[in-house]
Amino acid sequence: MFNQAIADDLSGHNQAARKVYDELTGSDISADIAVPSAINLVALGKFDAAEKAFDGLAAIADARVSDYAHLWQLWLSARTHAGKPASLKKELAMLTSGMDASSPSQQALIRLYSGKGSTEAVFAAIAAMPGTDELQRRDALTEATFFTGGYLQYVARNNKAALGLYEREQNQLNSTSLERPLIIKAAASLQAAKH
Repeated sequence: MFNQAIADDLSGHNQAARKVYDELTGSDISADIAVPSAINLVALGKFDAAEKAFDGLAAIADARVSDYAHLWQLWLSARTHAGKPASLKKELAMLTSGMDASSPSQQALIRLYSGKGSTEAVFAAIAAMPGTDELQRRDALTEATFFTGGYLQYVARNNKAALGLYEREQNQLNSTSLERPLIIKAAASLQAAKH
């Protein structure tokens, strides 16, 4: 069921995936479905529920999960405060002040959202990652493309740069990453808004 839910999310059948996640909540694999379930809420546009889910994940002991959840907290904050630049910058400064990540690319993303980094630094951190295989590199690249694109869209308010990034990185994305369909969807909506 879990694999089917992931497949549904990857192919854009988010409502079908949501039913499975809801069924599996409280089961012995609750911890395994927590992150994909939270991303599914984003795909469905249920940002308040997604925020709650990622807040919970940010507080758990597994550093890998909590570091990743921190990035989603930043993205969701940027996404939901997009129309209010002054309060958004204040909110992001507050959020990022206590954040740290074990991965250099995630640290670069946190600095970007804090207003002290650059998009170039995020991708340079990935290029400099030691001893990573192709799948890990593509994973990091997909994550970076999604969160950097979100920063460009909602914080920098530069849709042209966001679309350029999405299009430039599209062939490098990990096809099994749940951010990939969100990147494709964001690129399509920016492309449509352009015309």
